[in-house]
Amino acid sequence: MKLNMQDIARAGHVTRWHSVRCARNQTLAEHHYLVTMITRELMMRILGDALPAETRLLVLEYALTHDAPELLTGDLPSPLKRRIAEITGADDPLSRIEREIAPEIAARKSALAGSALALIVKLADLMDGCLFIHEEGIGRHAAMVAQKSEIALKHKIEEARAAFPNLDWSPVMELYSQMRGESGADNRFLFERAQPTE
Repeated sequence: MKLNMQDIARAGHVTRWHSVRCARNQTLAEHHYLVTMITRELMMRILGDALPAETRLLVLEYALTHDAPELLTGDLPSPLKRRIAEITGADDPLSRIEREIAPEIAARKSALAGSALALIVKLADLMDGCLFIHEEGIGRHAAMVAQKSEIALKHKIEEARAAFPNLDWSPVMELYSQMRGESGADNRFLFERAQPTE
């Protein structure tokens, strides 16, 4: 069984964050889009425009499809995924299922493994998760998940700095701050204030 276009068409129906109370559901399609847009921005801010077009396309295709196996498996909570990996080690059944149903995504992931580009996609993934749960989470549990998510983001940035000290990783938190509305112009406000011209 492999993912097909009928499965992809359901990306707007598959929801995430099943274990956290939220004001609204985030769909897999929304998540993929935002991770791709964040990845695109981070590549520009961290690596500039020197990347070959083929490499940029590979990274963006991976970002756009990285969780596509969830179209068939559903979204499993991250703590469960980590626990399964701890118990099974190299025989992780989730990874095996993902390779079976989406071999082209597994190939992209493998091609990027260990690179700064893989870290950029993971950081984008975490940034989207942090932003969503911060904005849409409800209650004490959601607040704890939001806090843990931001800690995970900061740890991943430190991992990136250690692995690739020649790159400037400060744009990650700068962009995240802008996305949260803590810095930069709020275009909605500016648009509403704009006076119509005649």
